[in-house]
Parts: sequence; structure tokens; C-alpha cells
Amino acid sequence: MKKMIWIFLMLLSPMAFAQQNNGWTPEQQEQFRKQMDDFQKQMQDQMKSLKDSLRQMQQAFKEFDWSQIDTMQFEMPEMPEMPEMPPMPEMSPMPEMPSGSGNDAGDDTQVRVGRWNLNVENDENGDNHVHVYKDESCDDECGDESALTNVETKFMLLDVGLNNYFGKNFTSGIPNGYESFDPSPGKSWVVNIHAVSQKLNLIDYHLWLVYGVYFELNSYKYNTNDVLIPRIDSVAFETDNNEQLQKNKLSCEYVGIPLMLRYESNPSHIDKSFHISAGGFGEYLMGARTKTKNNSGAKNKQHDDFNLNRFRYGITARAGYGWVSLFANISLSELLVSGAGPVLYPVSGGLAFEF
Repeated sequence: MKKMIWIFLMLLSPMAFAQQNNGWTPEQQEQFRKQMDDFQKQMQDQMKSLKDSLRQMQQAFKEFDWSQIDTMQFEMPEMPEMPEMPPMPEMSPMPEMPSGSGNDAGDDTQVRVGRWNLNVENDENGDNHVHVYKDESCDDECGDESALTNVETKFMLLDVGLNNYFGKNFTSGIPNGYESFDPSPGKSWVVNIHAVSQKLNLIDYHLWLVYGVYFELNSYKYNTNDVLIPRIDSVAFETDNNEQLQKNKLSCEYVGIPLMLRYESNPSHIDKSFHISAGGFGEYLMGARTKTKNNSGAKNKQHDDFNLNRFRYGITARAGYGWVSLFANISLSELLVSGAGPVLYPVSGGLAFEF
């Protein structure tokens, strides 16, 4: 009997508290916990009383004269009453399932996320059909899929454009004696990978401060057989007169930090917003190399800094609509270390994608 009651108590406790995931509020859970503690204490008291009663019965049986059983008058000790089970707290009502839409609301399900709707319909054969569409008639009360926040972060944005450089005083043309350093127009590419880009709200979500970290991959291609000589303290070329070069390029990679002010005309709907930004950037040279390939397919690579400036800085500007922009970067520092070669200022421009 005692073991059965204790087993009952041990089973009852976890079963009771397992109800906490069935809709009870924290207050109801705490109330039921206290009731269960009181009930357990009462049971322990009654068990103690029952144990005393059994001890009295055992002593009475030992002292009983069984020869007088016919004339025995003997009172059984009063058995303790079991305490009443505390009442279960009322369950919170289950939330109502949203009604569907379509021809039969009981069989269809519709989910809205901002201006987008997902509708699952059942046909006469019981098959499901999923329709996803944008509600163009929805006004601002529908909400936007990207709620405005004071800090917005994006990763892995991409810029693709063309490379070139100006001469002294930002004039076009390469100084005499350095014609081999003139890049081929339309073949010298730049790719900027913005590992992280953040916008900080300054004024009413229209004016933002933009900053982040990006990697700039530059490729300058040349149409001559003159190749930069590595590991010397000036810019010089050597000419391969044996065979025409199919490929002759200088590649250099930088890590940079931009800092810009950006204006958004429609911050709640970036895909329908005109934006313009301007500011500056600073970069550090990570590495450089030349790569050549002749008509026979033989390739050659040379790794060096080729007297490129380790640090450079400049101005940057962007303008666009929606997810696409035009960008332009102009370096205010020289491409090469001062005195190592011609005075050149790198420039690049192209398309920026912000998906």
C-alpha cells in the first residue's frame, strides 16, 4: 500500500508539470505547483498517521487473547482520510486557426508576408495547388518584407567595372618612355567584393552613413611584349622578342574600407528607391603579380609589389535605382611609389549590385 502511494506521487508530479506545454500560463503553472506541494505534504502527514495506526494494530494483535475471540470487543484504530486532490487550473483557450480564402475557406490556406501571398488550394480531386503572387493593391498597412532598422547589414555585395589611370595632373596619356605601361581599354577589369557593408541611419532613414570592408581585384592588360621586371627599385620592362604574347597583364589585390554618406528617396521600398552616395576610401596592397602566355601556350608568373604604393586613398561616388547602381572610384594617391616611375592615378568605374 505504502509503495503504491509513493509510486502514484512520483508519477503524478511529472504528469502534472508536463501540462505546461499545453497552454497554461506561468501563473497557472505556479498555482498548480503550490497545490501539488500542499497535496504532497498532506499525503506525507497521512502516511505517517497510517504508519502509527498500523503499529497500534500490530501491538494489539500481539497482546490479544485469541482464546477469548468470541467475547472480544476491540476497536480498530480510525484510518486517516485521504486528502482531496487539488483542482486542475483552467486551460487557456486554444488559438483559433486562421480561415482560408478561395472557393472553400475550410480547404484553402492563405499566408501573407508583406506584399507577398502564398495560397494553397484544394481542387475537386483533393490535390493541392500552390500559388505565390504579389499584391500590388496592398498599401503601406500590409507591411514591408524588410522592416526599417537603424543599422542595416549586407554581405557579399559585388561591383564589376573597368580599370585605367590618369597621368600627372589627372590628364590622359602615358608619359614618354612608358608607353608599355598603357593598359588596353575595355580589357582591364576591376571586381570589388564587399565582404560586409553596413548602413547607419542618420536622418529619418533618408540619410545614411555607409561603411564596411571590401576586397578589390584589379587586372591591367597590355598589348605589348614588354613585361614588368620584378624586384628592382624602379619601373622597367623586358621584351620577349622570340614569340608574340597572347596574354600580358598585371594583377594586384587590395583590401579597403569605404566611408560614404548615402541618400535614399524611398527607404521603405529599396527596390523602388533612387539613391546617391559619395565619400572616400582607403586601401592596402595585399599582393601583385604579372602573368604572361605566349602563342605556344607557355605561361609565366612573377610575384612582386612592382613598386606599387602599399597604401592608397581616394574618393568614391555611386548613384542608382533599386538594386543596381553606377560607381566610380578615383585615387588621389599615386599608383606607384614616388620616384619609381611615371606619376599615375588609378580610376575605375562600372556597375554595383546590392541584391
